[in-house]
Amino acid sequence: MSIHVGEQLQYINELKVIDFSLFFHAKVQYIHNCICNCHVYKTKCFKWRNYPMLKKIGLALVVVPLVSLCLSLSLSSQVLAENISLRSESMIRLLERDTASEKDALIIPVYEYMQLDFGKPDETMLTFHANGWGRADLTDNDYFSDQTEGELLYGYLEYRSGKNGFMTRLGRQAVFAGVASESIDGIYLDTALPSSLKLSLYAGQPVSLVDTNGRDGDSIYGGRLSIRRNNLDLGVSYKLIENDSNDAEEMAGIDYGFSMDRFFFSGLSSYNLVTEDFAEHSFDAAYTLETDQIRAFYHLFTFKDYFGTDANNANPFRILALASEELSNYGLEFTRNASAALNFGIKLSRNDYDLKESSNYLAVLADWSGDSSSLGGEFGISEGENGRNDMMIARGYITTRMGGNKIVDQLSLDLLYALYDQPIFGEDSSLFASVAASRKLSKRITLKIYADYESNPYFNSDIRGFASLVYNYTAN
Repeated sequence: MSIHVGEQLQYINELKVIDFSLFFHAKVQYIHNCICNCHVYKTKCFKWRNYPMLKKIGLALVVVPLVSLCLSLSLSSQVLAENISLRSESMIRLLERDTASEKDALIIPVYEYMQLDFGKPDETMLTFHANGWGRADLTDNDYFSDQTEGELLYGYLEYRSGKNGFMTRLGRQAVFAGVASESIDGIYLDTALPSSLKLSLYAGQPVSLVDTNGRDGDSIYGGRLSIRRNNLDLGVSYKLIENDSNDAEEMAGIDYGFSMDRFFFSGLSSYNLVTEDFAEHSFDAAYTLETDQIRAFYHLFTFKDYFGTDANNANPFRILALASEELSNYGLEFTRNASAALNFGIKLSRNDYDLKESSNYLAVLADWSGDSSSLGGEFGISEGENGRNDMMIARGYITTRMGGNKIVDQLSLDLLYALYDQPIFGEDSSLFASVAASRKLSKRITLKIYADYESNPYFNSDIRGFASLVYNYTAN
């Protein structure tokens, strides 16, 4: 079971992870999709009415966090092992959508995210790590395909030995090894070999194929062999995925990294053994001075080879393999640390397509951090060949810690505005605004409340709100 794309975007939008660069790029992609996906229908805004289902909100706000907290306290008090870390976040969201069965339907999903860690890899040889989520819709308005849903994101035992740097994991885990970037149910081995060699091997079943005709005949295996000499790291890797005993994806690749003083260079080239052609070439180079950094990058993707996964029906982008398209993305980034608190930068990038129109993006950025506050922003201009990708994007954020305040510990505001050269559904702009507040109720419990407003070609006017209760427990 996996989170569908819409649910992932909602969580990205509303979790408010303080990684503003990732948040901004996710939002830019969302606005870009407004241009490229004109088949999406507009949805009416949220209207605060007297819904009978609203009676459940107060109950959920009390019961869900309370149950989660009781379970957390019970678990933490019963487990006697050392170095236990538990994090639980209970969340309730409110939004209104048109569904197949009802117009302006009130949607009230409740989420639970939990992370559990036994032991610390740098202190104990054997550790256990798990992370998962669950969701239940308090309404039954056909907004979600399933009324309840959940997933174990990872859950594995890890063993480390100081001898030869040996490490192995058993269970559900994420594997990153050259051409592999997969979630698997299986085993992973990593060890050092003589002559500066290092070997990584993995085998099991791909999680992405769980819901595709069952798991019989599904498998994944591969590995990476690398050598590190002085400042050079060179690796070769291989990956094979089978779906119902048919080859779904078979890739081989070479990756390399070089560092010397203030210069760093890395690259990856992957080859699709099914289509028998290169799928990707990616290169990154950075040079750092005392206060400045210059980064250059180049990425080339061939769609039929990069997304061509044969029998792998779980690939959500497999339809792109049908297009004889090639994309090259390259650019420069410059950042300067003007002081201990002030940074600014410039980004310039270009997307070149074989079939679609190309586009350029230029942006200036700045951020400042003080003792109790931080703020920043980005102003960018995108320009394409036919005006379809022409837009102006402006974004600003501020976060402040309210020292001594009895109600709120931290308050943040995030604004994003986009102006399109060509109207979409009759709209020539998008606006997103978010306000978030948090309050530490105790040493282990934090309450977070969020409110979002959005107006764009997808929505005339959309208001979303949700609250979460975060519980952290650590036993040493």
